[in-house]
Amino acid sequence: MPQASSEATSSGAASGGQLEERIDLSTETTQKIAQSKSLPLADALALLSALEKRCRVGNDTPSLVKVCEASLELCHEANDYEALVTTLKTLSTRRSQKSKAIAALVTKCLPWVVDSEDGFTPLPTAAKDAATNQETLVTELRNITDGKMYLEAERARLTRSLAILKESAGDIATAANVLQDVHVETYGSISKREKIEFILEQMRLTLLKRDYVRAYIVSNKVKRSMLDEEGMSELKIKFYVLLSQYHSHERDALELAKCFHAIYATASASAADGGDDTKWKESLTNTVVFLCLS
Repeated sequence: MPQASSEATSSGAASGGQLEERIDLSTETTQKIAQSKSLPLADALALLSALEKRCRVGNDTPSLVKVCEASLELCHEANDYEALVTTLKTLSTRRSQKSKAIAALVTKCLPWVVDSEDGFTPLPTAAKDAATNQETLVTELRNITDGKMYLEAERARLTRSLAILKESAGDIATAANVLQDVHVETYGSISKREKIEFILEQMRLTLLKRDYVRAYIVSNKVKRSMLDEEGMSELKIKFYVLLSQYHSHERDALELAKCFHAIYATASASAADGGDDTKWKESLTNTVVFLCLS
């Protein structure tokens, strides 16, 4: 067994394939993180980079997470986005990097670019440079989450955030293509409601892109039975409004009548609970009109 020292202690057995050897670097980590705060950014990152390697090789995951978070915090406090993105990319691609460290890197950066309440709405930016930095960081975070099941929820939200940024810049095609990259219906860590909201965004953007075939394919990802569940009324109405746009393009009066009838049935139920009754009256009128036309 390795001998304990004043700086680090070892635990576990490295031989026989039973346990990985773990070196406790918690004391040194606390000291060097405190020391790094008084150094220039480049020197501080160099100090923590060496410590990060020791923590990673020594399997001290709690200390590794602290070092990774501290490195990002230093870049953010210095308002150096270039160093932040570089540090983020470097730490996340280290050889045999721990999954907890990668998850911590992503979690640490998220509040700096998106609203913490919904997890995907980009934070407002005043300057053009700030908006560019925000998109660069969102893109890098999204790249880090690619292929990692333990970060699939974060990837979906970051993808939605990137699509919002692209749409706000007027690039509808790219926004739609970005969302299509995520098959959110297969994600197990996301709630039904969030999945449906994501798919509705895919539908909306593909319709704006005038890709009607793709929009119809996307619409089939939504199980109609899920829309009938409690608390889904708003999403159900939005779904059939979007679907009616497709059927309007196809000039299918009967399907349009079905869409407006579904909106009528949902909206009238909402009105019975004290909601606005304008929507169900309009939907009922449209239902009758398109039934006659069919």
